[in-house]
Amino acid sequence: MLLIGLFSLAAQATLNGKPVVLVHGFQYQHLGTYPDTSTLQQNATEYWQEYWLHRAEVVMHWSSGERIRDGIADDIRNQVKSLADNGTCLNGCVFVTHSTGDLVTRYMLRNLNGWLWQWGYGPDRVKVLTVLDIAGAGGGTELADLGVSVVESDNIFSNAATSVVNWFLDTNVSPSELGVVRDLQPAVARSIATDNSAVPRLRMVGAGSEYLGASKPFILGKDDSVVPLHSACGSVLQESLDSCSSNIEMSGEIDYVAKSPSGLLYNHFPIIMGEDSNHSDTMSNQTSGTMVPVVNNRNFNGLTVDFAENNYWSWWYWDDMKVIRGGDGKSMSANVFDTLNW
Repeated sequence: MLLIGLFSLAAQATLNGKPVVLVHGFQYQHLGTYPDTSTLQQNATEYWQEYWLHRAEVVMHWSSGERIRDGIADDIRNQVKSLADNGTCLNGCVFVTHSTGDLVTRYMLRNLNGWLWQWGYGPDRVKVLTVLDIAGAGGGTELADLGVSVVESDNIFSNAATSVVNWFLDTNVSPSELGVVRDLQPAVARSIATDNSAVPRLRMVGAGSEYLGASKPFILGKDDSVVPLHSACGSVLQESLDSCSSNIEMSGEIDYVAKSPSGLLYNHFPIIMGEDSNHSDTMSNQTSGTMVPVVNNRNFNGLTVDFAENNYWSWWYWDDMKVIRGGDGKSMSANVFDTLNW
């Protein structure tokens, strides 16, 4: 495993023979603090500990106390330079992101060729084959809007709103210390690196509850208690959604879904949905009920999504169902890792 200069061996550190690079999500403990590189590396390692850490070769790090275009860009650029110098992704890498890591990686991909050119490398020196976006927050979350409003206000919000923000940020911060939270506001997030993605973005989406569901009233449409479906699915619009697909519910019920994406961002493909998978479940080794295939039986630059499907009639839903066979016996991440590594 590579932690930007630190090497060790890890079993199963590839996905279908390709090195895996991890890009973590939001970490509240960085707000209002100035963690050094060693602390950021440790936090990044701990973030992925439960499932993905030992299936990856590279763990990238960045501070949630910074903004995407400023300190985060500098941190990521320096680490991409290490990837280029070491030739880690010369034959292709698979990036795995969680939450805000989706937005960080989108910015990185937008600037990758320019950075490589500045360093005297060709565009294939760091070759990103595919990105797995777990609970991707590239489209932002309304919780960030709420968080900014509560922090900037003089306690004019309800106790419920303040309680949710305290859970989301888990700290008392000043308006100048919100860092990447400001970039997670949907209007801001959707203005960052808006070019079409040349790299397939495979989306893993949940709609389960954390914090007793207290955050859900403040988020548009279905959500995983942190990220709304419009972001996780990769919708072109900030809109209220019930599913990533117009023809299958998150439960697996095959039916017309009125609240489905108006369109998906270019090269964005929802591949799996879990109605009971919350924001943490999606990246962990925790089982969280039925898993539903969306885009299936398709190859993405050498990685094949090939979930075994179980089609049946449900007396409970009184409708046809389609789910991943045995999907409820594994975590969402394990379902995806296993199908791509087959």
